[in-house]
Amino acid sequence: MPNILVAPNLEMMLVQQRGIVTVPSEEALVSCFCVRSIPQPCSGLRVNDLPLQARQLQLHLFQAAMKWEEQMRVRGYQLVGELRLHGAWPSYEFNQQLADIESSLWAEAEAEDDPSLVLPFVVDRVATSPYSDYLLVGQFWKQAVLTEIWIPDSTEANQSKEKES
Repeated sequence: MPNILVAPNLEMMLVQQRGIVTVPSEEALVSCFCVRSIPQPCSGLRVNDLPLQARQLQLHLFQAAMKWEEQMRVRGYQLVGELRLHGAWPSYEFNQQLADIESSLWAEAEAEDDPSLVLPFVVDRVATSPYSDYLLVGQFWKQAVLTEIWIPDSTEANQSKEKES
């Protein structure tokens, strides 16, 4: 017999989410310690504190951040604090090449254990790309979700075996 667990007051938890922003290379004027290979921990650049010469990049990031925040709000996330910026790296050009993760090829490749079926989704990074990618990192509040996992106890398993025989 299943048990019912009622937990009305689930806590909020702080989670970190990341998103990729593709910008034209001429706008990619700033970079963090990650790109410069400086051996120290990198906390990223604050989007609000970018220098004046990177104003066009900052405006582009503000637009992308608003869209991202709206998308995350629909999923139950609430932005806390500021967004941090890491990059810039040569682009994968996600703004032009998107892969459909709902494609049946992914399930087929997993079922057959054949990764060659999804090779059309593999994209090389072009060093001469007219775009650069940045990683936006943000802290979000998310309501904890209770997921019930039902595991039959030994008496129920024995009863079902007896019914089968």
